[in-house]
Amino acid sequence: MPSSSGRPGRVSEVIARRIKKQISEGRLAAGHKLPAERDMARQFKTSRVSVREAYRSLEEVGLLRIRRGAEGGAFIAQFDHEPVRRSLSLVLGLRRTSHEELTEARVLLEPAIARLAALRARPELVAKLEEVLIQEEHEVRRRPGRDSGTTAGQFHRAIAACAHNMPLVVLMNALADLTAESVSALDVRIRSRHRRKNCEYHRQIFEAIRSHDGEAAYALMLKHVGDIQDRVGRTMNKAQRNGICGPSAAPRRASNRRR
Repeated sequence: MPSSSGRPGRVSEVIARRIKKQISEGRLAAGHKLPAERDMARQFKTSRVSVREAYRSLEEVGLLRIRRGAEGGAFIAQFDHEPVRRSLSLVLGLRRTSHEELTEARVLLEPAIARLAALRARPELVAKLEEVLIQEEHEVRRRPGRDSGTTAGQFHRAIAACAHNMPLVVLMNALADLTAESVSALDVRIRSRHRRKNCEYHRQIFEAIRSHDGEAAYALMLKHVGDIQDRVGRTMNKAQRNGICGPSAAPRRASNRRR
């Protein structure tokens, strides 16, 4: 047991690690209520301050939910990768990730994700993917010349869910966030044209996934990402030449885009 003579920060880390281990081993499940700060402090022979810091750190990463009031306390949360996704998106965004870097990452990851999705997708996830695609196609048809962006990126996120690989889901969601940010400076009519072209690719990729054709899904996604790079890259370069976008908006070509 940690001693109360240690620094609060260090003791709180020990408590947090112990709770994480119990969660990973299945001894603590979603909805389980942890002991009150006073009781946990007695158990670990430390101060309530250390316990409070441990609980706060676990809440920040989405492992705990702290409720206030008479029925409150610290509860094990349902697994949620959103805090990780937000952190990754923030780090990549603050580094001013270039369009070239983003495209290289997508070329490496997304075709492989599409292949896994085709091989692993269960019927209910295929149905969900089709629902996302139909919503996207409906939005593009209903708003010609405009792009509300409601369904932008959702198809790629749904493909990642079909792949049944949580690290890839987190990475795909972060890449989708950055992709949306990179094209947000484009004129709305241009974005709408891009969305229509994307829908054509999405329909072909969906059919490959529904047919469980991993190689076709891989090849189509690789072509799709390369096409996005070409179209968005040309548009951004033209906008820069016309003085519409700042220098940071101009992408460089991905040297290994086509293989």
